[in-house]
Amino acid sequence: MKYQEGFFGSRSDFAEFIKKIIPDLFSKRLVVEGQSVVLPTDRDLEYKIKYDVDDDGGSFTLKVSWENEVAGDDDVEVEVDAD
Repeated sequence: MKYQEGFFGSRSDFAEFIKKIIPDLFSKRLVVEGQSVVLPTDRDLEYKIKYDVDDDGGSFTLKVSWENEVAGDDDVEVEVDAD
């Protein structure tokens, strides 16, 4: 499921927003659309930073992702003799 919330404000508003949500994220208090955001501690995280700018405007993105383990995803090798 995807959850998101949008905000609009000045650069100063954005700075205050970041100062609030980062500590909330790491103390497990960050909530998006009523859903608690919890970073897993038992696997690696992939994180990226992206900056895009052109004549029409720009964007800055910080993305964190991870893969969930799939139960029963062990590789099984079967040997079959064909006569």
